Parts: sequence; C-alpha cells; structure tokens
Amino acid sequence: AFYAFPNIEGTGRPSAEVADRLLEEAGVAVLSGTAFGRHGEGYLRLSYANSEPNLRLALERMRPVFERLAG
Repeated sequence: AFYAFPNIEGTGRPSAEVADRLLEEAGVAVLSGTAFGRHGEGYLRLSYANSEPNLRLALERMRPVFERLAG
C-alpha cells in the first residue's frame, strides 16, 4: 500500500477529531496520526492505493470538511 502522512496542525483540532469528522461528514476513512504514537498528533495517515477517480472523489468529499474546520 501507499500512504501519505499530511500535517493537519493548521486546523487547530486533534487528529482523532479530524479523522472522525472526515468519516462522518465525508464518508472518507483516514487514520489519526496518534495511532502511531504521541508524536503522530497533528497528522493523518491516508492510503492512496486506489484508482485515480476514487482518490479524486475522496479529495472532493474532504474539501468541504477542511473548509469548515478552517472557518
């Protein structure tokens, strides 16, 4: 599998909260960085071992969630 580990500290929210909101509001499952220890706070783990159309759809679904977090 292939993974990205983006920094989400700019949201000002714990990574577990952001992961939960992405699942609940966008239907996109990601893993909180804290699943890898306390130094993972502020990060999410995303798998991108999928088709390009599915990845684009996931990003489109995630965008409004991040926009709400930023607002």
